[in-house]
Amino acid sequence: MKERVVVFGDAIIAIILTIMVLELPVKYFANGAVNITELLRAIGIYFISFCFVANIWFQGAYSFNRITEVKNRTLVVYLMMLFTLSLVPSATRLLIEDTTRQTIIIYGVLTFIVTLISRRLNASLELQILNGQQRTRRKQELDRQDMFTIIVLVCLLIFSWFFVRTALIVYLIMPIMAFLQNMIDREENNFVDTLDQDEQNQYYQNRKEIVGNNIQRYGRFLRDSLKDSSTQNDPEKFQAVINEWQQRLQVDIAERKKQLANEMNPKEQHKIENELRNLDRMSQKLAQRGKFPPKRKNRGA
Repeated sequence: MKERVVVFGDAIIAIILTIMVLELPVKYFANGAVNITELLRAIGIYFISFCFVANIWFQGAYSFNRITEVKNRTLVVYLMMLFTLSLVPSATRLLIEDTTRQTIIIYGVLTFIVTLISRRLNASLELQILNGQQRTRRKQELDRQDMFTIIVLVCLLIFSWFFVRTALIVYLIMPIMAFLQNMIDREENNFVDTLDQDEQNQYYQNRKEIVGNNIQRYGRFLRDSLKDSSTQNDPEKFQAVINEWQQRLQVDIAERKKQLANEMNPKEQHKIENELRNLDRMSQKLAQRGKFPPKRKNRGA
């Protein structure tokens, strides 16, 4: 069933992209020469829509690839997303024919709706393969991201009302940035997939200490994602992250030992001793990964 749903969606998106390029207008001057300026402008607007649709496809394809079955509710949301996405060619044509305040608002509202439906769809697909604390943590993170997305898109709609031409540039930049974000998320997921359940929980609890703040994390995983595809299954690919993780664990172990030496309360001593055992166990597990690299987990056909 999943394969048929994915093929159906791919076919719809291919048709959407084809319709958009077929509707590119070619305007002529009175002497029969092609109006190159208008043609380039039309191609630029088409490129905005192409990036937007391609990004939606990329998100969906990756999310569906991680699951094994499609639930009925997921199928309904996916069909709703395809329906709204199929309206993009018409909105693009309006924007090409007459780029006004009204047409860009129509385009902005449509992309706003498609983006929200797509994000909720991908969130439900991702949460489908998680459980326990991971599911709760990821749901909270996705909810925060969705709220931020809503605020940005609403602000962009308001901005579009006053600055039509500038808003077009912003609509071009957004899908490109979203595509890069997807690459980063995918690369981080590839790394997390190599961890066992305990390591995953530890990673998400201490992600900022292990890979740095958001900018550092984005930079690291973006560089990794742009490497040659032949390195995707290379066990040494994420070794730098593991090494930094081990270094961080050694710092934490040293701090806990110092606390234990100065702590006089038996209850606190017991607590610190448990933390030390957990940190030491995790450090040993990471050390073993270098000797016996784990196989990639398959989280969906």
